Amino acid sequence: MKLKAIKKSKVQSIPKFMIEKLRFNSIFFVSGLLFNITWCISLLITHAIEFYIVGLSAFLLIINGGCEIFFALANKRKLEAWGLFIQSGIFTIITGVLILFDLVNIVNVNEVLLSYFFIAGFFNLILAGSLVQYGMIDWSRFKNLNWVVILLSASALLMLVSDCGDADILLGITSVLFGCGRMVLTANFSELNTFSDKVSREIYEKIDGVKIEYFEALEKNWDADRNLFL
Repeated sequence: MKLKAIKKSKVQSIPKFMIEKLRFNSIFFVSGLLFNITWCISLLITHAIEFYIVGLSAFLLIINGGCEIFFALANKRKLEAWGLFIQSGIFTIITGVLILFDLVNIVNVNEVLLSYFFIAGFFNLILAGSLVQYGMIDWSRFKNLNWVVILLSASALLMLVSDCGDADILLGITSVLFGCGRMVLTANFSELNTFSDKVSREIYEKIDGVKIEYFEALEKNWDADRNLFL
């Protein structure tokens, strides 16, 4: 009976693990694909079609923000930075609503999107800072991409305010990089969600230290045994 219970628990753990992983990944894939696809297309077409693309982007932003809030509430116990996810989700929904209500004026829409990228870049940096203590994941690529997003969005906003030129190209590049950053975040979350509970970096370092000491002890014992037989 015990063996059957163990087998059942193992079978049930696999779909549960996949559901948890999908919760981590789906939100960021939606956001990354949104900004990569829509704005890559908008760079190659006329401004007449840009109206519909921006509207679609705004609608997906609202959905994305709602999913992010749901994800934060569903993983409240496991995710230390769940409050940041809720704030980011609310901010994303507000951005989408503002864009939907101001589609006629594309210039204002660009300012709203650039402001979103600028603030969301800082949100992502804070998020990475709160998660860097867990696991042995390299967050440098994600941080560097967000710093570039912040700098580009700030430059594009200055161009719009001072009327120095067309900021559409910078906006497109910024959105593509922001989407790439979201995909890097997805990959990092896939690694972080290997365990059901978060394992701190300190524990990993202790495990590595024990491994090093163990192999050093094996080498010493091997040398001692070899000297005895020689």
